[in-house]
Amino acid sequence: MNNQARLLKVLLLCAATCGISMDMLRAHAEDRPLDAPRAQGLLGERYDGFVVVHDAAAAANLAALVAQTNDERRKVYAAQAQATGAQTPEVGKVYAIEIMNKAPAGTWFQAADGSWKKK
Repeated sequence: MNNQARLLKVLLLCAATCGISMDMLRAHAEDRPLDAPRAQGLLGERYDGFVVVHDAAAAANLAALVAQTNDERRKVYAAQAQATGAQTPEVGKVYAIEIMNKAPAGTWFQAADGSWKKK
């Protein structure tokens, strides 16, 4: 099965089984602690569903927020992977799509190749 087919399978499984998890992650993706650093271009969202520092000069100040956010997301992705039989990285990519759709304009996104794009 190619990557797109696998991703579609995970997306469909998530849509069918993870309403509560998606709501939890959506709430966290819109969480207020992330709003200001994302709006300032200090934090971004990665293709795999994790928060990443966009401005290296702010890395030390935001390390705890990034670590906490990614730890919470990692737990959600792992639980969803176990519930659907998918691989955790595939679940993260599905959630990344949801995060990208819900993130406010001006949010930076990092692609798998390391490039950045602003919403």
